Amino acid sequence: MGGTGVRLRGWGPGGDDFYGAFHSWRLFTRASDVINGRHVEPSWMFGCQPVSGRYSAVTRPLIRPLGIIAGGGPIPVMLANRCRAEGRDCFIAGIIGAADQQIANFPHQWIGIGAVGALMRGMRQHNCEDIVFIGAVRRPDLRQLKLDWGGLRFLPRYARAALGGDDQLLRVLVSELERHGFKVAGVHELLPDITAPAGILGAVQPAPTDMSDITRALGVVSQLGALDIGQGAVVRGGVVLAVEAAEGTDAMLTRCAQLKPDPRDGDTGGANRRGVLVKLPKPGQERRIDMPTLGLTTLRLAAAAGLAGIAFEAGGALLVEAGAMIREADAQGMFLIGLDPAAGQG
Repeated sequence: MGGTGVRLRGWGPGGDDFYGAFHSWRLFTRASDVINGRHVEPSWMFGCQPVSGRYSAVTRPLIRPLGIIAGGGPIPVMLANRCRAEGRDCFIAGIIGAADQQIANFPHQWIGIGAVGALMRGMRQHNCEDIVFIGAVRRPDLRQLKLDWGGLRFLPRYARAALGGDDQLLRVLVSELERHGFKVAGVHELLPDITAPAGILGAVQPAPTDMSDITRALGVVSQLGALDIGQGAVVRGGVVLAVEAAEGTDAMLTRCAQLKPDPRDGDTGGANRRGVLVKLPKPGQERRIDMPTLGLTTLRLAAAAGLAGIAFEAGGALLVEAGAMIREADAQGMFLIGLDPAAGQG
């Protein structure tokens, strides 16, 4: 179709081209059409392949392969399995020392954290324009980075960003990939079913004292996030027991478990649990690449610390194995609550 550069494969020469072009123009303005007595959907405009027949097209659009940059945790493999179930090709670049060995069940490569050039080459070789980052990766020591040529070119920008917090560093990495023509998606866009919902999850309700602790922790975490320090805090009886920094949430909860309990608390198990963990995204955080993530390990560490429950932002956190988390929380006598920012809770 000369006017737009769109042409159905299989058109004959001469007048047929003009006649077919006329009908193709109509497809731009109508949901469907009939060409020579055959029903044709307009999905051919989005990269569909033709089926047999003179003027025909299939209605299933082609889906671009997905590139997965995998850090630690189970979500990269969960996403790869989802791609496989939906018929979408994927390619995984696993960070050495972080990614799960199960990525070997999919097309993959292992890369060092400084191998930016190898990462981009691998993605291009597998036709991956869409990329997603998933999983925890420790902030690298500049002195220990093993850089390839792509990493060396990126080093000046990385070094400047490294003077700030994690969010600043991750933004620079996203910018670098987009500068080279890649499109970065968020895992919450690809796996919306693991995004935290609003409200109480499970059978246990937070007590009024728990809600007071949540309010106190929200203020603390907001301040931490504004300084690009961390995403979580633990508050018990209005007292800030711990804040998350470079060590991460699990290490913070382990520290809390080692604190001597207040004698007024008595037994901190079961119905006597006190204190809350609150996890929130940082204000203005690049959510495509760093969403707060909670799973069974986090829940069990919070239980070991004697906490009454965990609060998180609805739509602003990822829950790994949410069903198992709810069952475990109920068994431990703990609550899980998704705070709705639209209702002024986050």
